[in-house]
Amino acid sequence: MPEGDNIHRHATELQSRLVGGTVSAFWARGVAYRRLVGEQVKQVEAQGKHLLIDIGPARVHVHLGMQGRLRVGPPGPLAPATGARASLAIATDGATALWWQAPKVEVLRAAFAHAHPGLASLGPDLLAPTFDPAAAVARARQRPPATPLGPLLLDQRVASGIGNVYKSEVLFLEKLDPFAPVSSVDDAGLSQLYARAQQLMKQNLGPWSRTTTRDMTRGGPAPRGEARLHVYRRAGHPCRACGTPIRVAYQGDPPRSTYWCPTCQ
Repeated sequence: MPEGDNIHRHATELQSRLVGGTVSAFWARGVAYRRLVGEQVKQVEAQGKHLLIDIGPARVHVHLGMQGRLRVGPPGPLAPATGARASLAIATDGATALWWQAPKVEVLRAAFAHAHPGLASLGPDLLAPTFDPAAAVARARQRPPATPLGPLLLDQRVASGIGNVYKSEVLFLEKLDPFAPVSSVDDAGLSQLYARAQQLMKQNLGPWSRTTTRDMTRGGPAPRGEARLHVYRRAGHPCRACGTPIRVAYQGDPPRSTYWCPTCQ
């Protein structure tokens, strides 16, 4: 499922493949935007789990949700049937990018995109060079004191980019109960929680399967069969640290799965 590290990788790829190119076809939600044909792709950037693409006077906002996927291929004619079926389709003289099953695709006026309520409310991006855990802690303290740590980490208004995998993994590594209220953790503990999430996400910006059990930035593939995750999707399996069966429950609105070790956390 796409999380902040996925979206930043997408932005990096699209920045190299699309930026500077001239649009030959553009479809969003089954509608052909002929006014964007001939315009230049100016910039691609990630903001948490959101992808922003500047084309001429427009800013395209994409959120992949749980199931959305991106495919980037070589340049070539884009069949109208393909463009109409895709959530978003952008063809340029440098590449063709197709998004499928993306729940949110918006074509905004670039001059007013900063006022978009969903984007304006986002907390600091964990993968931004300027990310400061203290800023996330300050926003966390604005949430109700009884807010459980699991849903807190998924609250994109506090810090943007963390998804279900990192939520479970970082809470395990910090030995924190996902059901404990935010009021039970002091500022130093919250700061370390977000710093750890940032560290894990940075380590997974390369072309490998998401891994939290070793530092992939050191280079080289993981040994075959090596465990990639501590608790996520391991319900019923023994904890890698203590042997207690990993548990799963649902938290938040809408409910999202949380995996944890009842002994270590």
